[in-house]
Amino acid sequence: MGRFTKTFREIRKDMFQICGGKASHLGELTSIGLNVPYGFCIIRDAFFHHLKENGLERDVFGIARTIDYEDIADLDKKTENIRSLIENAPMPKEIEEEIVDGYNSLGKDDPFVAVRSSVAIRDSEISSFPGLMDTYHYLKGADRVIDYVKKCWASVFTSRATAARYRKGIDHERAIIAPIVQRMVNAKCAGVMFTLNPVNGDLSKIVIEGAWGIGEGVVSGNVTPDRFVVDKVILEVNEKQVSCKNLKYVYDPNEKKAVYKEVPEEDQRKCCLEEKEIMELVRLAKLIEDHYKIPMDIEWAIDIDFEFPNNVFILQARAESVWSKKKAEPVVGKKSSYELLMERAMKTIKLNQ
Repeated sequence: MGRFTKTFREIRKDMFQICGGKASHLGELTSIGLNVPYGFCIIRDAFFHHLKENGLERDVFGIARTIDYEDIADLDKKTENIRSLIENAPMPKEIEEEIVDGYNSLGKDDPFVAVRSSVAIRDSEISSFPGLMDTYHYLKGADRVIDYVKKCWASVFTSRATAARYRKGIDHERAIIAPIVQRMVNAKCAGVMFTLNPVNGDLSKIVIEGAWGIGEGVVSGNVTPDRFVVDKVILEVNEKQVSCKNLKYVYDPNEKKAVYKEVPEEDQRKCCLEEKEIMELVRLAKLIEDHYKIPMDIEWAIDIDFEFPNNVFILQARAESVWSKKKAEPVVGKKSSYELLMERAMKTIKLNQ
């Protein structure tokens, strides 16, 4: 697109040092033809240009170096001061123009978008700090997007993110923040899925969790999601748990933001996914895992406004971070579930010969 922005079509997974982890994966998923909501990334150079043009570098990093991490009040006060400096400084015109052009390219009549954080650490393989930076949903209008890009930049210096870098021995000047501006999915339901069972690390399973509305309710833990465990080999749903989902995170036109609302009683115990949607999510999960060659943690949403299968969107994919770091062990006896299932499949084939 320009000096400070790149569309998802221009981004690949190895560009996380420029675009942060989230944007680099969204670009990669777009490149392999998956249904990813349109969007663009404001690359890392924009944040540092914003600081430089407003003369903020010395103040921002100078304040950060004086934080007493043993004093919570000092941490909160100084990080708040840093965020105020970043948010209240005017956006450089050259960045603003590219953001406006990018936003206008996402659709007519000021479409709803999310501004999402995409982060990395300069000169390292670290490309995510899950839950530490801010994401904003249902923003409408270029001016509002610009304001929230600055808020997203500033979220590099939340108390939690700043303390996390300190604990890991990471210099604050190495933090990369590259916000994403992405069309909102008008989600009937949304959630996460894993290309292994996160309970026991079983690689022969795909686990899907979902609830009504956008995925914030599932990710935050505020809603107990429906849960499906699907076998990768024979594509059977081994487990299906439909929960009482009494809340959903949706857009409120009166408040002009996403809020938690009560789910109508008749829908609280209704399964949020149709059988065909479950199978389509399984297909996409297998495709993503095959592409990356590692177990994956994937965010998804089902859009009310599209027909199946075009209503199934992938919002994010990242390497699964718990079991992938452990040595794989057999799940049942000395054979994994995958091996047992393959034996079962082969017996069936022999019987049918």
